[in-house]
Amino acid sequence: MDVAIFGAGIAGLMTAITLHRTGHQCRVFERSRQTHAAGMGFILVPECIADLADFGVNVPGMPLDRYLFRHSDGRVVEQQTVPRGCRGIRRRDLITALLQSLPAQQTPVLDIELAALELDERGWVKSASMNSHGLTSQIHADLYIAADGVGSRGRQVLFPHWPAPPSQVMEIVGLVKCRTIVDWAADNFNKFHAPEGGIAFGILQVDPEHIVWFLQFDAHRFSPPDEDAEARRIFVNRLAGNWANPIPQLLANTDFSQMHLWRPVDTDLIPRFSQGNLVLVGDAAHPLLPFTSRGVAAAVADAVTLAGMLKSGDDLAAVLDRYSAKRQRQCHPYVVRGRELMQNFLSPKGNFADVPIA
Repeated sequence: MDVAIFGAGIAGLMTAITLHRTGHQCRVFERSRQTHAAGMGFILVPECIADLADFGVNVPGMPLDRYLFRHSDGRVVEQQTVPRGCRGIRRRDLITALLQSLPAQQTPVLDIELAALELDERGWVKSASMNSHGLTSQIHADLYIAADGVGSRGRQVLFPHWPAPPSQVMEIVGLVKCRTIVDWAADNFNKFHAPEGGIAFGILQVDPEHIVWFLQFDAHRFSPPDEDAEARRIFVNRLAGNWANPIPQLLANTDFSQMHLWRPVDTDLIPRFSQGNLVLVGDAAHPLLPFTSRGVAAAVADAVTLAGMLKSGDDLAAVLDRYSAKRQRQCHPYVVRGRELMQNFLSPKGNFADVPIA
């Protein structure tokens, strides 16, 4: 089957890997050359690592042992063991591992964007209009896969008016190379919290030399900063610059022009993830709040589930319907849990029990 995949992030690349393994020919299209740099890093849960390994993806990263919940003054208020096998990893390193697992003929085509999908009278996609540097072209495929993120054009085709309001909690993410803080972090995921709620600062080792840090904040209380690097430096230092070490050292060593401001959405799951020969994977199907650390795992699970179901040889629309129903059931608890953890984050810290890996 000829497959067109829109988006060369984790969802799109893993889908190309799994479908190639099951005998399909994939073409991957990506609108931005910078897509692989955004996001900095994250936590991979064990079942995600196992899924990647099953398809030959060599997962680097650093093992995690404990979650340390700290007061902003540095005191450890609560500590728990994280699920065995969790790893902190740079996004760039996982993307590189996925690209290395693709056959040469499936190297993503860059700087080309999905502009529109043309549907027939049944609601099936007849063709996709692509835009590259102002030039429009048409592509045709048997199966179209939208892996194009939170603002997915594929999702807009299926549900053009589905509400996807911005989350109350946003994140600023930075990457720092610092051996001293790497040694301090060791194999722990540290998260500092303001006792009044609504501000947290996380520190995660992602390779032998680098730390990813992230500032989560209540955007209703604190308006997010402009794109300007100095504005972001001032904003982060205002919220957490006087917190316990090693936060001041991390911020002093951060290049604020290379930070990433993540604006999640807080939305219910759409009624279905497919229609005819169009299917959504990753954030295009189910954008999750950051607190569960399940976004990457859910994208990988989409790819594995879809490839497994397409082996059946059944009618394509029926297979995609089953995929949609199964993945909706599996993702719904993460939506619920993400909202629970967000409300806990926004409230004063009367208890510190939740491990944000759920």
